[in-house]
Amino acid sequence: MKESYYGRLKQVDYNSKVDLYVEEIKNNGFTIIEGLLDEDELLQYRKKIDAIYKIQETEFGKDRLHSIQETNVCRMPLKYDDYFINIATKDTVLNIVEKFLGRYFILNLQNAIINTPKEEHHQSAWHRDLPYQNFVISNPIAINALFCIDDFSAKTGGTLVVPYTHKMEVLPSDEYIQKNSLTVHAKAGSVVIFDSMLFHKAGYNTSDIIRRAVNHIYSVPIMKQFYDFPKALEGKFSDNVFLGQLLGYTSQTPLDDKQWRENRAKNI
Repeated sequence: MKESYYGRLKQVDYNSKVDLYVEEIKNNGFTIIEGLLDEDELLQYRKKIDAIYKIQETEFGKDRLHSIQETNVCRMPLKYDDYFINIATKDTVLNIVEKFLGRYFILNLQNAIINTPKEEHHQSAWHRDLPYQNFVISNPIAINALFCIDDFSAKTGGTLVVPYTHKMEVLPSDEYIQKNSLTVHAKAGSVVIFDSMLFHKAGYNTSDIIRRAVNHIYSVPIMKQFYDFPKALEGKFSDNVFLGQLLGYTSQTPLDDKQWRENRAKNI
């Protein structure tokens, strides 16, 4: 239904659902898109997240992970299984990211979060995904895509957000947070896309099921990657033009003046 107005007003253009998602992220700090992963994909991701985390737990040591507050975080799963490239390259998500960051953006981080029943997760503290940065900016330099592998609700410990805080330089008061925070309710297969400067945290899982999610940060290439994907992947995907850019192969820091000029010569 078309709304009516009076007065000489400008209005945001709406040409597709992507425009609405972008508008919600700009104003509220986040949006929810349903149905991006089907049941077969969800089943695969659940199995693979659990299996990769077991590998990481064995390699690093369960007690050592606990000692550094790294329990139930499956880091960089695409290093272990190419299947995780698929979730990092969903067209709907990338179209939204491009609206904010332009065509030249990189994958800064990919982690899977495992929120087990009746256990406090270390992500259950308010934070931005660009931590320790207390500033605001007119246009985001990083966008998150948090895929819900299991249902997000208050009972399963779904992510809590404080809307509009991507526009605030400092963390609001406890009283403000308690009054204005809300739990993201989203079915498995949905994705929560948000400005990386939005304050958020994991909820407490009081259910009997594990709540898993796969988080991505896409950023402008002037930001250092959380992981050095090119080195970790040992050249894998570098021959694919799009993935080469997304994974940071084309934005690595040159060793010296000669390498900088060699890189420039290749691109002219």
